[in-house]
Amino acid sequence: MLSKYGFLLLLVCIGCVLLFITLVDKGLRPRAPTVSLLQPQTAYETTGRSSGASGIIIEPPACNATVLMWIVTSYAGEPSARSALRRAYATEELRALGIGRVFLLGALSEDAERKTRVPQNALLDESRRFNDILQGDFLDTYRNLTRKHLMGLRWATSNCKDVKYIMKMDDDIVVDIYGILEKLRSGAIREDSLTGYVLRNMIPVREPANKWYVSRAEYAGNVYPDFVSGWLYITHPRTAGRLVDHAESSREYFWIDDVFVTGIVRQALNIGVRNVSELYATDHGYLECCIKGGANLLKCEFLVGPNGGDAELQGRFKEFAKFCHANCSARKGGNLVGRTCVVAYKEPSLHKGAVQISPIRIL
Repeated sequence: MLSKYGFLLLLVCIGCVLLFITLVDKGLRPRAPTVSLLQPQTAYETTGRSSGASGIIIEPPACNATVLMWIVTSYAGEPSARSALRRAYATEELRALGIGRVFLLGALSEDAERKTRVPQNALLDESRRFNDILQGDFLDTYRNLTRKHLMGLRWATSNCKDVKYIMKMDDDIVVDIYGILEKLRSGAIREDSLTGYVLRNMIPVREPANKWYVSRAEYAGNVYPDFVSGWLYITHPRTAGRLVDHAESSREYFWIDDVFVTGIVRQALNIGVRNVSELYATDHGYLECCIKGGANLLKCEFLVGPNGGDAELQGRFKEFAKFCHANCSARKGGNLVGRTCVVAYKEPSLHKGAVQISPIRIL
């Protein structure tokens, strides 16, 4: 009898030791900073305009892309940026290149409709005319940028089965789509990574008066993981699908979309990043210098940049890029736009908050 009790006691002791080791190991193991699982209630508010459980109010009829699906985040109340992109790159031209384009919108509140003078009926009419609107049943606010971003990735991965790449972009960004396609054909985009302007050592804004203020309850860490700027990045559908699946299954949420999707979620999945920051102009003035260089049949080393508040820069840069793609020669050495163009200095802002950016030497 004693031996039986002794054996049971031994098992209990072994179990206690294993439990202690497990608890100590968890305590010593470094933990990822926590992110908030919830948003303010107002951000979750829906309009009730969607049909069914999809949460989609307006959806394009089909995906017509074979090479690249181009998803563009856009504020519903600012149709001018969408109009400029459509004039620069018409749907017919994109289709001939194997590219599909969809604008990602949220829903406007009654107050926002009054201020912007863009009622829901206007968006419905815009969708009927161009068939390129994807609108979710959530308020179109900063706090819902992540919902908009994930909505676009989910739609692209679900509807564009044969597409090779997905490109996410903001609607105030200028792009040379011919140069992008050239990079894709060169094999510059790896399947298991996100390619774009990589931001490192980004710190959360802790000043409550700042509109990009992030509390420690929302994000507990002092530094964000490396992430790719939401200006423009490219990935493969499979990788995009992994990002969306993880974000939806984890039920975590952080409202700064590029930090969350291409930083927090990407890191959790151990997806790599590829930095091609040399292709990004951080000031629209460099793009203007590129356009001027077209008169001398000189190409531009930049493929992406901000429009500086001038939506029509998109069209001017597109005409330059299309002309130079066939007629211009590459700049060399000291003749690069980044070294010869003189623009007023302005702090780069490829992000929401503060960041450390190191000087880039363009060879």
